[in-house]
Amino acid sequence: MPQLGESIAEATVIRLGISVGGAVRADQEVIEVETNKAVMGVTTLCDGIVSELRAQEGVSYSVGTVLGLLDVTEEEIARTGVESLEAIEAKRAASSQASDASQAEANLHFALDDDAYEEAPAVVPSVKGLPVPTGVLGAHYISPRMRARMDDLGIREADISAIVGTGAGGRVTVDDLERFLDYLDAWPSSQASPMRLAVADAMRRSWTRPLATVGLPLLLDRVLDHRREASPKPGLTLYLLRAFALALAENPTTAGYLIGDKVVHPRAFDIGVAVQVEDGVLVPVVRKVDQK
Repeated sequence: MPQLGESIAEATVIRLGISVGGAVRADQEVIEVETNKAVMGVTTLCDGIVSELRAQEGVSYSVGTVLGLLDVTEEEIARTGVESLEAIEAKRAASSQASDASQAEANLHFALDDDAYEEAPAVVPSVKGLPVPTGVLGAHYISPRMRARMDDLGIREADISAIVGTGAGGRVTVDDLERFLDYLDAWPSSQASPMRLAVADAMRRSWTRPLATVGLPLLLDRVLDHRREASPKPGLTLYLLRAFALALAENPTTAGYLIGDKVVHPRAFDIGVAVQVEDGVLVPVVRKVDQK
């Protein structure tokens, strides 16, 4: 996995464009990966034959991970200057030994009697749910057992803020969480990509900053012609409502709920419309707008 950006530590393979035994050319895009910023292509360094493919679609790999191996001729190695896997692993081993020696020298002050050291656990790159503001239902207190279960699932407090807890004082228990997850399994869903999680986080943070509105011109000639021929004439809001529902039906992720690393899609597109009345405002809900 190449270094795809200064702040990118891992990427998810979303498409494999090669197979074992296939021939590839230098600079050929063979694997498509997705980071939390963009979809990019991984290219080959030289001509060769794919001898081994270690990458799998849907799996995240950290920078430096070997995604596959090529059988390359001596002439191609001399022409491109690429290194063999053995040479790369030897360099890594030497670098690791030098790093260990440097770390040991830096930790002499903290050495124990038996020359052992207590090392911090390694950080494993992963993508989980985003820390967003929580609600006040049920999730105002989380027990250590509950938090451990949520960490296993990659779920944050905001994901369970709508659960009405059955524990003392309305607390959400592990059983409440498991019932909530079983309930979600019956809903259509899709795996949230790293980019989708990053977009969701950016949208959350945007509410703490000044907002800007962008307007685009839209030709409504056909809508106006249809409205002119109809009797009685429907309001323009109905056309906008219908177009909005059809757009959501074609892109259900836009109206989904981000629960952990999964986007739960709505079963139906029910849209409320604010209507002014004498005593204030009513919001009637139009059910299944995309199907009407």
